[in-house]
Amino acid sequence: MTKNGDDRSAHLLDEFRRPTYPEWRAEAERMLAGTAFEKRLFTPTVEGITLRPLYTAADDAKLPHLGGQPGIRPFVRGAWPLGHRQAEWLVAQELPFPTYEQFDAALRHDQSCGQTAVNLILDRAGQAGLDPDQAAPGEVGVGGTSIASVTELGSALASVDLQQTPLLIQAGSAGLPLAAMLVALVRQRQGDPAQLRGSVGMDPLCGLVELGGLPVSLPSAYDELAAVVGWAADHAPQLRTVAAYGLPYHEAGGSGVQELAFTLAVALHHLRALQERGLDVEVVAPRIQFGFAVGSHFFMEIAKLRAARLVWSEIVAACGASEAAQRMNIHARTSRFNKTRYDRHVNILRGTTEAMAAVFGGADSLHVAPFDEPLGLPGERSRRLARNTQLILREESHFDAVVDPAGGSWYIESLTAEMAEKAWALLQEIETAGGMLSALQDGLPQRMVAATAAVRATAVATRREIFVGVNMYPDHGEAVPVPNLPDYAAIGEQRAAQSRDLRTGETQAHNVAVLQQLGEVVDSQAEELFEKVVTAAGAGASIGELTKLLRHRADPDLRVEPIEPWRAAEAFEALRTAVAQHRARQSDACAVYCANLGDVARYMPRLDFARAFFEVGGFAVQVAGCHAAADAAAVAALDSGAQIVVIVGRDETYATQAAETARRLKAIADPPTVILAGQPPDQIDALQTAGVDRLIHVGSDALLILRELAVTCGVEL
Repeated sequence: MTKNGDDRSAHLLDEFRRPTYPEWRAEAERMLAGTAFEKRLFTPTVEGITLRPLYTAADDAKLPHLGGQPGIRPFVRGAWPLGHRQAEWLVAQELPFPTYEQFDAALRHDQSCGQTAVNLILDRAGQAGLDPDQAAPGEVGVGGTSIASVTELGSALASVDLQQTPLLIQAGSAGLPLAAMLVALVRQRQGDPAQLRGSVGMDPLCGLVELGGLPVSLPSAYDELAAVVGWAADHAPQLRTVAAYGLPYHEAGGSGVQELAFTLAVALHHLRALQERGLDVEVVAPRIQFGFAVGSHFFMEIAKLRAARLVWSEIVAACGASEAAQRMNIHARTSRFNKTRYDRHVNILRGTTEAMAAVFGGADSLHVAPFDEPLGLPGERSRRLARNTQLILREESHFDAVVDPAGGSWYIESLTAEMAEKAWALLQEIETAGGMLSALQDGLPQRMVAATAAVRATAVATRREIFVGVNMYPDHGEAVPVPNLPDYAAIGEQRAAQSRDLRTGETQAHNVAVLQQLGEVVDSQAEELFEKVVTAAGAGASIGELTKLLRHRADPDLRVEPIEPWRAAEAFEALRTAVAQHRARQSDACAVYCANLGDVARYMPRLDFARAFFEVGGFAVQVAGCHAAADAAAVAALDSGAQIVVIVGRDETYATQAAETARRLKAIADPPTVILAGQPPDQIDALQTAGVDRLIHVGSDALLILRELAVTCGVEL
């Protein structure tokens, strides 16, 4: 003990001997009782990173980025010296309502309850540069808000002080028309575009890989992008006008390394394309808005965002830009990939950990998905919970009070370095393939993401990757979730009529004259292109009219294999819904009887496994007690009328009773399907000979087995 009471707490640990890593490992191996240390305690991930059970100072001793400070290159510890105290992250919740009236109403409410930025996403028609009456059915109001004119944009943003409120607008390929409409709106309100903050993002490669093509040639898309960037650099310096989104790769099941590397490769392609159009890296790099999804692997996602800033800093530095130009602005949104329709309130917990990871990782703005997002439009309650998740992290947990809260963690620092190293290696592979565009044309990123997605799908099917409430721990009494989708056909008709009215209004003659002037500018490729588009937008020209003129000689010229998004829970959800609907028509269908053999205290763990195995598929599981003899178990099972019988017991009980139970079950004219819970060694052949149709165990492909059993029960899949 120390003599000085004041020093006691500081020196308390010195009174205990610190065990060495070899000593800790020896004790761990003793407790594993013969199980291989590496097999049990080392965890491989889809990123190609193997997680170790213990990290020490020795793991970080040689990491080159540890000498950095917050706000200083390479920005691993954050883009600003005082972190979120200097630049508070924006509460930027998406409001995916189909009409601008609905968007305005939701935004007014949410701004009064803590939202600090506008997050506006155009619908599919708008992102393609189409007016509602030009779009195909199913495009208007889908995926975002239908806005086609400066008047409608003004209505959507009626409650917004454009000089004070940051904007995050995802405009798809309509970045130039939408930016022009925004500037026209600011001027109509007697504002200064120089005060605009946030982003009006356009990422041509994102649209290309999501849809397989663009509504305009890729060179023309970059011509439009260059016009916006060049104008904004001089007149709206706080507005980011280029985007690099990693969401397509994440939402298709890609790994964190793939999402990171491909996003950086996209941004690098943007830099080069805009350099070819006369814009300097020093101008372009600070105007790129990066977008990442944040998944449920808490520490890996923190490391991903930190590694993103590190690698981007190196890329921009290699291009010759200043330290200030190397700062990365990150908008994060919680993952769609891991959200579920069943037991959807669990999504609140998923979103909370993901929001924490985004904040710890240094995101500049954040959207936390409402728990009912997989079902369509969010409700007011779910929006409030999602928004308050961010507010609690800031106001009650005070995560904005610490600069780089993850910094110094041996685990996170090691993960950051590994993520950066692997992303850099993959980026070099993309570069070797000719850059991101060439790689996409060859299908390289698509194949990589598909391979990772296949691994993840298998892990979900076999329940090595657990989704609570879906493939494990289901709420078997839950009703089939009901989607909350508007009548898009009616919305399309309404919006088409509004577009036609706009073209026949009192200002149409002036509008036509302005469009003719714009056509002359487009033909001559004059430098005042953007200003003329602003003038036309202010005069009432619609997105469709503007894009038609801008792209009159820019037909689409490129197709690639698209990357399709999916949710990991979809297959189990579809199965469970189909089974539930079949049981609603035929109440005794898809029944499973558990024929329990032996002592209840000993077979209970296996019974719990068997019950959960079938309940994740929506089957009705009957448990009627235990049976001391095979004949009693078989009689009770047959009396239940169940189409599926699961024999449940211990391996030693199976040796004496399971085969006889199976024979008795199969002795009738129309026997049930017989399943055995477990995989007893040296008994499998005998059990199958006796009539056991399948064995289910921890390593089983639950999805495959349940789908096949559902079909035998008459379910249409």
